[in-house]
Amino acid sequence: MVTATPPSELHRLGFQLQTLLRTAQPGLPPVQVRCALREGVLMVLVQQVSSDPGAASAVRRLEASEASEIFACLEDELRRSPPKIPPAKSPFSPAQVQPLPVRVYLRAAGQSRPYAIHQFRIDGSALSAIAPEQAQPEQNEVSAFVPTAAPGRLRRLPQDDATLDHADLDHADLAHTDLAHTDPAETVLPDPDQALAPDPDAAVAGGYSLSRMAIALAAGVAALAFGGTFYALTRPCVMGGCAELQTVERLHQAVSQQLSQGATLQDLSQSYTRLTEASYRLSRVPRWSRHYAAANQVQQQTESTVAALGQVLSAQATATEAVEMAQNPPHPLEVWQRAQALWEKAIAQLQQVPESSPAYDLAQQKRLEYVENLAMIEQRITLEQKAQDWVNRARQAVELAEARQGAATSMDTRLEAHGTWRTAIALLQQVPETAMAYAEAQQLLALYQPRLLDSSARLQQEETAVDAHQRALRLADLAAQAEQRRQWSQAVQHWQGALAAAQQVAAGTTVHPQVQPLLSSYRASLATAQEKLKGAIAAQAAEQDLERNCSGTPRICTYAQRGSVMQVRITPSYDRVLQEAAAITQVTQETDPDSAIMAHFNPLLRAIATVGETAQIPIEVYNADGSLFGIYDPALDGYVSREVRNQQQKRP
Repeated sequence: MVTATPPSELHRLGFQLQTLLRTAQPGLPPVQVRCALREGVLMVLVQQVSSDPGAASAVRRLEASEASEIFACLEDELRRSPPKIPPAKSPFSPAQVQPLPVRVYLRAAGQSRPYAIHQFRIDGSALSAIAPEQAQPEQNEVSAFVPTAAPGRLRRLPQDDATLDHADLDHADLAHTDLAHTDPAETVLPDPDQALAPDPDAAVAGGYSLSRMAIALAAGVAALAFGGTFYALTRPCVMGGCAELQTVERLHQAVSQQLSQGATLQDLSQSYTRLTEASYRLSRVPRWSRHYAAANQVQQQTESTVAALGQVLSAQATATEAVEMAQNPPHPLEVWQRAQALWEKAIAQLQQVPESSPAYDLAQQKRLEYVENLAMIEQRITLEQKAQDWVNRARQAVELAEARQGAATSMDTRLEAHGTWRTAIALLQQVPETAMAYAEAQQLLALYQPRLLDSSARLQQEETAVDAHQRALRLADLAAQAEQRRQWSQAVQHWQGALAAAQQVAAGTTVHPQVQPLLSSYRASLATAQEKLKGAIAAQAAEQDLERNCSGTPRICTYAQRGSVMQVRITPSYDRVLQEAAAITQVTQETDPDSAIMAHFNPLLRAIATVGETAQIPIEVYNADGSLFGIYDPALDGYVSREVRNQQQKRP
């Protein structure tokens, strides 16, 4: 009885397990995996293959430890992802679902029989592996490593496998294969020790027992000879023609024509199934058939086509895995790299399809598609690498910006720090939304953009401070130049501007320490200039008053400012007027000459004193001959000599 299971599911399961073994066991020889469902039992054939078809017989058998690794790997996968196979119902309770029995066979290329078997049930109740010397035929779940080619004692396979037709395993992905046609002569391993070992009970029974055993033995031999002859004559292509060979040749031509006309992947899967069935039919032609040579040649051709189709289907399975892995981006860089490896693997599988194969054109078409998909994946990898590189460089730029900002001692270093912050932000803004690093970039932007704004504010403050410092220095130079020209009004104005500019330099800027000594200097210079301006204003007012008092005919006096003192000199013409007045007084004897001179001179002296008192500046009065008459000092409230004034100035 064959359980109805879709061939595509068994085919998919075979490729899934085959891909798993090639990935999980990279050090093992390449294998092909085929699956079939027979009487509620999932059969899995793991066949070792060789890249050189002519050297298939040279493939070594795996060690027991290597076989155990394969069995464990497949069992774990089937338990983790159970196949979609209708479960059997319990005969006692139809509502109860029975566990699915699984048998895994391991066979070397060029051999017709498996040399290792592992059985378990997909319900977590699998037994541990049993060594060949411990395997018992009556056990239902066993693992056996069968040394079919080793000398000495050979052990029979479990009874459940005595009826296994290994041709079914060879083409196990055909759900409609007639697995009920079994051939015990091909599967049962003879046990010479059991066949030839003496029976202790028979030795005790004596001659009668021996005779009875001999009769039974003769009958068995006769039955075996008759059965063997009948079996040999009923094999395919033994009697008459070989319809299987003709059918397979037509099938092979039809499949080749279909593929050459541009088949789809669905057609490819159907062709794979039909050619596999054809290979199965030819494998049943025995060696004693006169059609064996032709059948063997066609089978080899068919197997070559099946292998090529298998490469295409395997590549398609790999490509499907790559597509599923790349869905719903973004993904980490490791995921894109795994997808890249899958596309490269699929392309490599398609490249193994020979040009002589009917599937070559389809393989090349798919290869071009896969190359384009690989290029897209490589672009994504490049994008992810660039995006991550931008993020990493932004982090490094931030570290550099913080270091420069902390050690900034000038406007230039402030500019460098600010430029580094801008570089970091620009790098993060380049990360596209489709990149995996986009979320990280956005988080860093949220952290770094306020820092950039703070850097901009610091830079603007620094620029303002530097500009104020330069303006203060420039105004101080102008004030000093005005003082040299005795333009005290301009000097005061420039000193006030310089002081105000210096006071605008904010604390924390690089020029703030340089400005602090200037503040006290500018204040002192401003005070001096203000005093000078005040004196200049007073001197100007005194000059105006003196001009009114010194003017006349003849001119009474001249005046000039010498530092902080105003000097007034009696003109010679006015001195002659005074002398003439003194002479007239002497002639008339009205009064003495000195009194007459002082009578004319006293009004001028009083006017000069008024000017000095108003302007609060000392005024030195000189005679026409240049001798000092006296000094009017507002602080001394009268005319004094130079000696007296000097003594008063020396007092504290």
